[in-house]
Formats: sequence, C-alpha cells, structure tokens
Amino acid sequence: MFISSSFWALAANVAALSEVTTPSTPTQACGTVASLLLASETSLPAKVAHECLQSVPVDITGNEVLIDELKLVWQWQSEIKYLENPPESWKNGLLFAENELDNIRSHLTDYSSEYAVQQAIQSITVRSRNYHWNYEPDILTIFTFTRPVGVASVSSDGKSLPKLYVDDDITLLSSPEKDTRVSEIVQINGEEAYQIVDRVSALEQQFIDADGRLNKMFTTGDTGSVGQFERYSIYEDDTTTLEFANGTVVELQNTASLTKFFERSNANITDFAGVTDGQSFFDTFCTGLVSGKPSDDEKSLGSVSNAQPGHPDAPRRIPHNYHDLRKRADIPESNYSYPVVESNSSAVAGYFLHTPGYEDVAVLKIITFDPLDDPWGNNFQATINTFLELCIKEQKQKLVIDLRENGGGATHLLLDAFMQLFPGELPFSGQWNRATEEFSAIGDAVSEIYNSPKLSGSFENSTDGNKVDLVFKVWAYWNYVTVQNKNFASWDEFKGPHKNNGDLYTTVFRYNLSNENAFSIRPPGFAFLNYTSKPQPFASSNIVMFTDALCGSACASFHEELKVIAGVQSVAVGGRPRTGPLQAVTGTKGGEVIPINAVLEYAATIVETAEQLDLQHILNNTRIEELASVSQLMVRAGNGASRVQIQDQLRKGDRSMTPLQYIYEAADCRVFYTSESWREPEAAWRQAWDAFVHRDRCVEGSTGLASSISGGFKPFGPRELTDAELSDGERVGGCGSGSGTAGGNSTAGLPSPAEYGGPVNAAPARDVRVKFTRWTLLGVVSGFLVASW
Repeated sequence: MFISSSFWALAANVAALSEVTTPSTPTQACGTVASLLLASETSLPAKVAHECLQSVPVDITGNEVLIDELKLVWQWQSEIKYLENPPESWKNGLLFAENELDNIRSHLTDYSSEYAVQQAIQSITVRSRNYHWNYEPDILTIFTFTRPVGVASVSSDGKSLPKLYVDDDITLLSSPEKDTRVSEIVQINGEEAYQIVDRVSALEQQFIDADGRLNKMFTTGDTGSVGQFERYSIYEDDTTTLEFANGTVVELQNTASLTKFFERSNANITDFAGVTDGQSFFDTFCTGLVSGKPSDDEKSLGSVSNAQPGHPDAPRRIPHNYHDLRKRADIPESNYSYPVVESNSSAVAGYFLHTPGYEDVAVLKIITFDPLDDPWGNNFQATINTFLELCIKEQKQKLVIDLRENGGGATHLLLDAFMQLFPGELPFSGQWNRATEEFSAIGDAVSEIYNSPKLSGSFENSTDGNKVDLVFKVWAYWNYVTVQNKNFASWDEFKGPHKNNGDLYTTVFRYNLSNENAFSIRPPGFAFLNYTSKPQPFASSNIVMFTDALCGSACASFHEELKVIAGVQSVAVGGRPRTGPLQAVTGTKGGEVIPINAVLEYAATIVETAEQLDLQHILNNTRIEELASVSQLMVRAGNGASRVQIQDQLRKGDRSMTPLQYIYEAADCRVFYTSESWREPEAAWRQAWDAFVHRDRCVEGSTGLASSISGGFKPFGPRELTDAELSDGERVGGCGSGSGTAGGNSTAGLPSPAEYGGPVNAAPARDVRVKFTRWTLLGVVSGFLVASW
C-alpha cells in the first residue's frame, strides 16, 4: 500500500470523532445518535449506530402477526418449493422458508433485540441467492455502514491468481515505483483478506455463487461504482484494520450514516427529536413512518433514484463521456475510445476501438436496462439503432457486448435489443407462475370478467375506464402466447396446473411481441421497430458477451436469448482467486418481480370486485380474504422495497423444465482484471476480445465446460418448438399442440375477444362502482412494466 498523508488524516479524523461521541453505555446509544444527527452530523461512529439498533426491544406480539403474514405472502415466491428440493448443481443448500419463519416465531423471546429478529427474517431471503426476493423492514433500512476504503482484485497478467489491493493503489501498479509504493492486502481485521471479504459477502449478497458475491464487494475501476466492502448493511466491527504484505498496518474507523432509503421515506432527521433510547426509536421509526405503505407523492415503487452515482444503491450509469475518467485514473489519452453514440440516460453507449489491430471491433455497453428519465426506453432503443447503423456504415466486423454491472431493468428493452442485433430471429422468453389456489382463483375471476361483456363493462365503469388487462395483467392470458407462439384459447389452458418438482405451475407462456398488443409487454408510447427489413449487423460468431458475473434479471434474460437463440459466447471477469470456470451470470435468473404490497392490493381488489360483481363463490376455499387483510407487514415493510418473484424463467427446449436460476452455466472463458483493464475501459474490451479469440489468454481450467458453447452446449436457435419437443408443462389443451388459434407472433395482431373460448354463461353484472384508489392502480400496475433488479 502507498500511504498518502490524506489517508492518514482520514484515519485520524474519524478516530477522533469516535472518541468524542461514544456513549458511556450502550443503552444511551440512540440518544447519542439523535443528538449527533440533530446537530447536523452526517457521519456517526459505526459502533454507536449499531448499539442503538441493538437496544431496540423485541416486539413479540407484532412479530408473531408479521411472521404469520409473511408465511402467507411468501407463497407467491415462484421458486419457494424449488429451494426445498433443488438440483444437485445448486451449491447453496436447502432452504425451508416456512419452517425457518416458524422457528423464529417460536423463539422470539430468545432474541436480544428487534434488530436481531428482523435480521434473522431477512437472512432467509438472502440465502435464497435470488435478489428478486427481498425483505427490507424499517429497522434494517435506516443506517448504512461505511469503511473509508474500497478494495479491488487484480492479476499481473489476467491469468495468474489475483491479489487484493486498496482500490486507489491500483492506479499506481503500472508505475515504475510500484514495488516500493504499493503492496497487496494480506489480512483484514486479523483474517486472511479474501476470506473475510468472501465471508462478509455471504451475509448480505444475493448472487447465486461466491464468485458473483465477491465481485459485488469490489470497487469498479472504470465506472467508479462503490463496492459493498466499502458500503455495507450488516455491521461487522467498529474499525477496519488492514495489514499489507510489506508489513504496514493501518487501522481505520468505520462510520454509519442515514440511508438514501430513509431520506426518501416519510421520515426525516427531525423525527429523531423524540428518540432517547431503543423503545422510543422503535415507537418513532418502526410503526409505519419509514417502511409503511407509500404516500401518494412518493416517486416510485421502491425507487432509490436519488442515490448519488457511485453509491451501491445508485442507478447504474455509464459515466458521461466515459473517457473523462482518465483525469481520475491517469489513463493515457492516446488509443482511448470516445462514445460514437450515447443515450441521454447513460444506460447504453457505443464505442469503436482505435488501437492498431482492433480497428474493426465495436463495443455496445449496456450498464442497465432501466434507463433514468427515459420512462418507456425510446431513447435507449434509438441509441442502439443508431449505433448498429453506424457499425454497418463503418464496416465494423466484431462486437463486444459489455454487460458488466448490469443488474436488469425493463423486459421489453432486452427483447428489443436482441431483435435489433438479430433482426430475423424471435426471442423466446418463456416463463410460468406458481399455480397456488389463490393465484388460480384470481385468474378464474378475471376470466369470468373478461369473457362476459356485461361484467367487463361494469368493471371498466368502476375503474375509470381501466380494462381488466391493465389491473390484472398477470392473469390476462389472452395477451400471452404459448411456447409455440400461438394464442391461448382459454384461461384453463393457461393455468394448467402442471406438476414439477413437487409443486404446481401454470403452462409456460411467452410475451406477445406484436405492436397491436398494448398489454403483454410493450408499454404505452413504445413500439418495436420493423427489424426484419434491416440487415444483421454482426455474425453471432463475431460477437462476445463480456460480464463480471453480476448480470441478472433482465440482463440474465438477455444473456439467455443471446446464448440459446443466437449462439453468442461469453467471457467473464473476476471472482475468487482460484483457477477454474466462472459463471457469466450469477444475478437472479428469475422473471417478473413485484412488491409485496402489490400482492396485497391484488387480493384486496379481487375481493372487492368479486363482492360487487357476484363472483364471491370463485374465492371460496382460498386464503385470498386473509391475504387482503394483511396489516402488520404493510406497517413494517409495505413501501415497495420488499418484493417477491412471481415467475420463473425456463429454457427453450429444456424438457426437464428446470428454472434457469438452478442451471449452472460456465462462461466460455474467464479472465482476471489487470491493473490496466480494471481502470481503463478499452483495455478491458481488448482483454475480453483477445480471450474470446485466443483461449490461451483464459484462466486455466475455465474453458471447454459442458455448459458453455465452447464446451459443447448446443444453442436451440430461433426455430419454433415442434410438438415432439414439448414438455408436459408446455402443453396446452392436453394435446401438446398449442390448441389456441393461430397468430400471436411478433408481426401479427391478436384476434378479437370473440375468437377466444371460455364461459359464456357468467352471472349478469350489477351496475356497481368498485372503489379503486390511486394507490391501488399504481401498486398493481407499476411493478409489471419493468422487471426490476
């Protein structure tokens, strides 16, 4: 390590803060926190904030109710039973969520604090290793902890095992003085450096494997994103002691601060005026103020859009004029690429390489499918379109698709991006829902309404003209197509249920990509372009995906389409300091995700609708009314940050019907960052391309794995599935032939409602008006236009 005077000053100043503000006893901690915050202090000693949280008494009665409600709501998590019986390739162990909740409930009196109870509950979702399943109660979202230093992992040549460094030191590794000024970290708090980072990552990171979790802990050199080692949610220690290979030892004071989540809630710093101890802290912040049902003026469901760039919760953005980073990282100006096109949101940009030997290489960097200030993604779409046209004009032959840090976003944008890259091929995007009694009953009622003109009319009149498609999008089977790209003839065809791995699921379905369909996946104001009239800009054999294993959600779906439909290979960077393969995707591979408050709104809305339209009999023998009455969960975690995944994604042609989440997929090649490629984007792109075409540049043992294309995996391709290739879960109407009417493809519109089957003798509708609040429509609809990450 090169220890600058500013680094020592930081350590001294923060240590001094700790000495001044540490309370005499832990019971005084919340009062100390309140005094500091009210005095406009923004940085607190980590130990004091943690002692405050630990002093909050257990709410036994409230938690008994909360846990019972969670058991009910978590049944909507699509993979909850798969976690109890995963395939052998799943290395994260078994998870019996309901049993664990029961165990916590029966031992509430044994917990030392409310903070400990909520951490135990949250740990269940964390250990699912699926970041679409979240539990974010009030007490866990008030403080974030910070180490005043970030770390990153780099190799001397991209193949040999990496070492761990302070992030700011990596820019010095290429300097002539590196041997005397820079040293790797060998221990942190007395523990082997990589070991403690790996251990801490397992406590709060929901990536599928340890490689992805470790990568999330590191600072990213080119975008400057803060790693979770530096900014973390679970308290580890009051200080961080770094020991370096050259014998230097540095002790740094950890701090705490209010989260961006807290700052955008209904609470504010002035609410600390009444906080003197743990009980008053609970009374102030754990009774609905922080995480209760959102107010009407909140910006968006679970949004953290006002987090600053570089913060772990910040929206992912490519730094404006990516090349400006050379000022920070001292990157040479020569051979450094400028974007030839960049979206307004900085979510996507295109580059041409200029280094000799790479002049025909282009780079499409997509850092997120969730562009800021581009609500439907029109500018995102146009940016890719313009870039690919420029690639054709400039006769670029090779393409690196940089997906590093991409945690997901809007489903329609990933599908659109795929179709722009491969205009003659149709993405698959197959998924199913868990067919619980409650899910099926809601669908039964929705089907009755849709197939009865009288009921449909009354429903629209009662919702200010909103169609049932909009309010109950998930159950609108007529807006989806079968795996063979045909329309579902009825709700019964759609709902199944089909048995798989001891659970029940709907029939596998796909999105209708027709521009004539406004509800399946295309949001208002967005249209898929007529890509079939355009030439394919790159051959799939000349494209490589470049990931850091953090790709997930919509990004994972994009990877799936590129790999399985188009046959595109991948190079992944980073992971644990060992040889062997690295998965290209360790983020969630699940489908749509919704906030738990939307589940409750669905239940409340269908109960009220059924009562008004005489459809109560459909809901009999279900727990929908119980679900609609959930209250404590809405108080403690009802604001949208707590979510469930309602769909699994499935692979085209996989007759085992294993959700993608449980399929191990090695990248075609693995590399480690060098000090140059960590900080300089073009160096990373050259490294990825070189490894793609020269496998001797890959880490030992990372190529030729059976799950990779280079190791023998056979992409299915763009053709449609034949009847013989269907699994039981993909068959409709009991015949496996997709008995719906023809159509439902990307260029044909949907048939009229009269062409569908379904009940025609539904009870006549009463002329009533169901009371829909603004929040009902927001909560029910907003979670479905974007596959959040």
